[in-house]
Amino acid sequence: MISTTIYSPLEMMERILENRNGLVNSKEYFIREEDKSYLIEIPVPGYKNDDIDVELDGSTLVIEGRGNDSHWTGDFTKRFRIPNEVNSDKIKAVITEGVLTISLDKKKESLPRRIKIS
Repeated sequence: MISTTIYSPLEMMERILENRNGLVNSKEYFIREEDKSYLIEIPVPGYKNDDIDVELDGSTLVIEGRGNDSHWTGDFTKRFRIPNEVNSDKIKAVITEGVLTISLDKKKESLPRRIKIS
């Protein structure tokens, strides 16, 4: 769920003129663990696929947004240290309705498995 902040008209005009967006530039993001993956969701209103780079640098996931044509948002960089159990070959990113979703699949060997009792 995305939180909403209501600003006075004067403050909103200042934010537009200064090209600041509290939602993107804040530390708001959402991470959840599922059975076979981790999901990171970052609000990126106004950004297109070409405006955002997602890169894996060792064990750090680097997300950079720049060149957005919207006056509501500015450039941003976010870094996440990923767990060893993530399969770095299976990282996927998609933007849907202003939200960047990054899926980090877990390595098969790190998934729980049932052990048969003999």
